[in-house]
Parts: sequence; C-alpha cells; structure tokens
Amino acid sequence: MGISYKEKMKFKTSIEQRLTGRHKACLLIADFRNKRILDIGCGYGWFEKKIGKKSKEIVGIDLNKKDLEIAKSECKEKNCYFERGSALNLKKFKKDYFDIVVMFDVIEHIPKNTEKNALREIKKVLKKRGTLIITTPANNFSKFFDPAWYFGHRHYHIKKLKKMLESEGFVVDKIGIKGGFWELLSMTLFYPCKWIFNSEIPCKKWFDKKRDEEYLKKKKGFMTIFIVGYKK
Repeated sequence: MGISYKEKMKFKTSIEQRLTGRHKACLLIADFRNKRILDIGCGYGWFEKKIGKKSKEIVGIDLNKKDLEIAKSECKEKNCYFERGSALNLKKFKKDYFDIVVMFDVIEHIPKNTEKNALREIKKVLKKRGTLIITTPANNFSKFFDPAWYFGHRHYHIKKLKKMLESEGFVVDKIGIKGGFWELLSMTLFYPCKWIFNSEIPCKKWFDKKRDEEYLKKKKGFMTIFIVGYKK
C-alpha cells in the first residue's frame, strides 16, 4: 500500500523538510570556511549540517533538549558539537575564541530587554574583528499576520537593532531586509497547520520555491532583517 495523503502531509522535523529560502540566504551571508563558529539557538542543527564540513569548528547551543537530540542525529561531523546553553551565559567558552557568532531567528525569543546582555556575552567570546550575524523578524505591517506576535514574538525596527549593536561595541557592516509576500503567507499558514493539525502547509513545495526566489534572487523585502557586524 502507498503512503496516505494524511501521512504525506504530516509535519516533519527533518532538516531538508524545514530548510527554506530564509535559511539558504543565511548560508550565503558570510564566508564560513575554516572558521570557529558559535551558533546560538541552533535548533535542529540545519546550519551545522550545511556548514560543518567547511568550518574549522562549530558549536551549536540551544535550551531545547529535543531539538539538540535531532541536531546530533542529523549532523555527525567530527568538528561539530552540540550542548545546552543560552545566549545570556557564555562563560563556558574561552574569551576571544570564535571567528563568527550567529543568531538566526533567536534574538526575538530571549527574555525581553535582555538583548544587550546577550550582545555583551557574545562580544566576550568573539575575537577582535570577529563577525556577528543576526536575523530576526522586521517590525512593520507583517507582524499583524504573525500569529505568534500576539503572544509575545518580537519584531524589530531595523534602525533600533543597528543602534543596539553599535551601543555594545559592534560595527555594523551589512544590513537589509529580505522576504516578501510568499514568506508572509506561508508563515501565516505555518502556525495553525503545525500546532493544530500537525501538518505541513498546503502546496509546501510550491511555497518553498516562491520563498527561495524572494530570499535568493530579490535584493529587498519586508519580512526578515539580516544584519552583519564585527567586534571593534
């Protein structure tokens, strides 16, 4: 017997299933080859699986035990490590150790008004001229279509985020916003489909293709802020 439609539509946590244009754009934002990297809020380990072989060392930290278990099973490169950890306490790592620290869609999830504390911790473990990369939802009309926003999921003004990094001793090198209508619509569908029906969104492959185009081919958008800075 073949796989039923219900089974085909069931929500899946595999990296290839969850990878979208937003993630693919993150992979292109910097040169990760032969670098020591700290991935704060690594989730399923998608970044480690895609970058692992290229990096010198990559450490993924997260507070979610289940996500870390998936990450360890998905990415088994010898230079990739996973452990429980928070952006607000990086004392376990050596000072001036990492070449790059990334926070992909994470800063909006740490406790409110602790962002500067996280930036201070990151600054300690980054080498001089080390790179910090952050992505996060942009604060504009799109937040009203984000079901999670009504429950505290933060969106940021691009100028305020830039000012926040600069106030903590980072020089902002690149900044922009990507992702458009198809990202907005797919994310609006994502939450009810996942949390209520435990299913993928309808026509997921088609939506993913459209999202790839928005993040990889178009220079501007309104959904996701991409900001790259370095430690003075």
